[in-house]
Amino acid sequence: MKNQWRMIVALLIALVVVIFALLNTQKVELNFLFGKFSLPLVLILVVSLLLGALVAVLVSTVTIVSLRRELKKKNDNEEQIKKQLEDDYQKKLTEVRAKYQRKINNNRTNDLNLK
Repeated sequence: MKNQWRMIVALLIALVVVIFALLNTQKVELNFLFGKFSLPLVLILVVSLLLGALVAVLVSTVTIVSLRRELKKKNDNEEQIKKQLEDDYQKKLTEVRAKYQRKINNNRTNDLNLK
């Protein structure tokens, strides 16, 4: 049902575009530095729309690539920080274990000396 509504909406949009094109067939003169062109208004509007969309896609692509690069740097930095914290934790854990092992050994030695 959802796809049927999409198809109906797409057909309605296509119909509006066709009517728009038929109503805007008059010629329009464009003046550029290198010459003059005379084209139908609908063609000029469609080309302008497509060029605007292309520019928007290019700008957004540059932004997306930049954001992905920044995200990758932050993820790499986060991984380095996690690794450093894990290394520090393991080092401190080893030191604490060694300290308590020495205490246990000293207590055993004292107990043996008392006997």
